[in-house]
Amino acid sequence: MWKTLGIAMFLLGILLAGARNDSTAQAQPAAPDGGAKAKELTLDLGDKVTLKLVQIPAGKFTMGSPDEEKKTAVKEAVAAGVPEAKATDAFKDEVQHEVTIGKPFYMGITHVTVDQFAAFVKDSGYKTDAEKDGWAIGFDIKDGKIDFKSVDGCSWRKPSFDQKGDHPVVQVSWNDAKAFCDWLSKKSGKTVVLPTEAQWEYACRAGTKTAYPWGDNPDDGKGWGNYSDQSLKKKIPNQESGAFFSWDDGFVFTSPVASFKANAFGLYDMNGNACQWCQDRYGDYKKGAVTDPTGADTGSLRVLRGGSWGDKPRFCRSAYRRGGDPGLRFDGIGFRVAVAAGVDLP
Repeated sequence: MWKTLGIAMFLLGILLAGARNDSTAQAQPAAPDGGAKAKELTLDLGDKVTLKLVQIPAGKFTMGSPDEEKKTAVKEAVAAGVPEAKATDAFKDEVQHEVTIGKPFYMGITHVTVDQFAAFVKDSGYKTDAEKDGWAIGFDIKDGKIDFKSVDGCSWRKPSFDQKGDHPVVQVSWNDAKAFCDWLSKKSGKTVVLPTEAQWEYACRAGTKTAYPWGDNPDDGKGWGNYSDQSLKKKIPNQESGAFFSWDDGFVFTSPVASFKANAFGLYDMNGNACQWCQDRYGDYKKGAVTDPTGADTGSLRVLRGGSWGDKPRFCRSAYRRGGDPGLRFDGIGFRVAVAAGVDLP
């Protein structure tokens, strides 16, 4: 059951397309330290491997997307062959509401990398869900099309494409990401966690009022990240899956972290490269203004954010959200970490 639901949720993002041409008003977060360089925190993972985080200031913003943005997303999905009712349902949970981030927190400046995850595995002896079960969702490319399927032996050590140590680790489940955080908390003496969904969107937007970090037009995003663009289209020219980004980012699959522009908070790849697990259970937003929300109280799915190398424009928007089973692992899913708000902040 979880496998069917998890794959369907994720592949919905990969196989559909969308764009946006409007902006939404939101409160601008305060600049860190009055405009000075933000504080950084570096954690030692052992074997000369470190993980760098940057402090994100407290502030207020509008979470979610306006009706016009959702209408545009639905229109693009329908153009790609998705039934209108299904497309409408896919974005109805992006309800706009005011969110206050009451305390500063630290966010990893990049995804957790292959090298960083390897340091965790070496020190702890941890085996991921994919390794324990002996399979993960990978893919083959044949006749210009991509075929997603269960692949025996597929894991973070052996995804469906070649990676180097500075690429974002993929094929990690929510359970695996949490295990990494628990290990690093004990090792570093800090409270290391997955970010809440609200922290993630606040950090992703970094004060922007647009659908993407660079603006509202997906065609203006060259240099900002690794998405489903022309490099991927060349690899799967016969894929009947709607629009690709119009530019070529130079990478078919994952790219080295921090290869593209950072946002105003100094964070790289918040949109693109690999989807990112959040701490929250997936569910409807609470109504009205909220402070430091932590997600739904019940539910079996966990929140995924950010889009990936295989995601089309509308699924890389700052407001887009989806849910996945905690055991879901795939070639487009990774994570980044945070240090809990108000805990041990230097």
